[in-house]
Amino acid sequence: MNHKLIPTLLGAAALSILGLTPAFAEYPEKPITIIYPWPAGDPTTAIMRTIGEMATEKLGQPIVVNSITGAGGTKALTAGATADADGYTIVSNWVAAQVGAKLFNPDLPFDNDSFVPIGNVYGIPFTITVAIDHPANTISEFVEWARTQDAPLNYGVCAPQSVPRLIGEQFMQSAALDYNPIPFGGGCGGENITGLLNGSLDVSVGIVPLTNVFKGQIKHLGLITDDPHPLAPDLQTAKDSGYPIGWGSAVLGWGGLAVPAGTPDDVVAVLQETFGEVLQGDALKESLGGQAAIINYLGPDDFQDLWGSSSSLLAPAVDAILMSQ
Repeated sequence: MNHKLIPTLLGAAALSILGLTPAFAEYPEKPITIIYPWPAGDPTTAIMRTIGEMATEKLGQPIVVNSITGAGGTKALTAGATADADGYTIVSNWVAAQVGAKLFNPDLPFDNDSFVPIGNVYGIPFTITVAIDHPANTISEFVEWARTQDAPLNYGVCAPQSVPRLIGEQFMQSAALDYNPIPFGGGCGGENITGLLNGSLDVSVGIVPLTNVFKGQIKHLGLITDDPHPLAPDLQTAKDSGYPIGWGSAVLGWGGLAVPAGTPDDVVAVLQETFGEVLQGDALKESLGGQAAIINYLGPDDFQDLWGSSSSLLAPAVDAILMSQ
C-alpha cells in the first residue's frame, strides 16, 4: 500500500465514525444563498442581510440574500424546497407561504416536512388600524363604536388568502362584530391602508411600522394578539380588551430560516449553531437598534413546533373561508 494514503484513509474513517462525510468535513467551502420571499427594498430584507453578514464572519464564506418574489412567497419556498440539500441554499420560510398559502392551496409542492429548521428570526404583530380622525383610540372604544353602526364594517385585509386576513377575522368574530372583509394585494401597507384615507374602509389590518410610513394619517388601536409585544409595548392587546384570539404565537407574522429536507445532519448542526449565536448575540441588537424588537429567536425544536401549531390553529379559519366562497 502507498503509505502516503494512510493518513487520508484514516481521516476518512474518523469522519465516518463521527457521522460526517469527507464532502462536508470543511463545510462551508463556497458561498451560501438565503432565498428570501419579499422584495429587496423591504425593511426586513435589510435585517436579513445584517444577519447574513454576521453569520459570514463566523462561517468564513459569503452569505448572499437573494429575493425571489411572487405568489405570496410560495415561489421562494418552492425554490428552497427543491434546491440541492447540501447546505448551500437556505430559505427564509414565513408563515404566509409555508402555512397560510399551503392551507389555502394544498397542491403547492412543499409542506412542513419539506424543510429542516434552523431557527425562527422574526415575530411581527398585526394591528387594528384606522384613519387618524377616527373617534376611537383603543380597541375597546372601537368595538363600542362599531356596535352603533347601521351597516357591516368595511374591513381591509391583505390579500384574500393571507394570514393577516385569518387573524383579523378571528378578532372580528371574537368581538362579535358584523363585517365585510375587503381583500387587497400588495401586502399590509398598500391599498388596505389607503382605503382608510379615502373613507372606503372603516378599519384595516396593519403592522406597527406603518405609522412611520403614513405619518399623521393613521393610528393603531391595538395589537391582534393575546400577549404584549416589545415592538409596541404601549398598545393594548385584543385579549386585554376582552377579545382573546387564542392562537398564541401563530398570530404573529413569523419568519425564520430552514434548509431543504435531506440536508446532512452535520451541516444542519453548523447552521443551527451559527445562526443561533448571531440571533441571540448583543452585536445584532446593537446593529439593529429599535428594529431589534422584531427579532424573536426560537431554537430549531421550538421553531418546528410553531410550524405544526400554526397549521393546526389556522386550518379551521381557512376551511370557514373556503366554505363561504
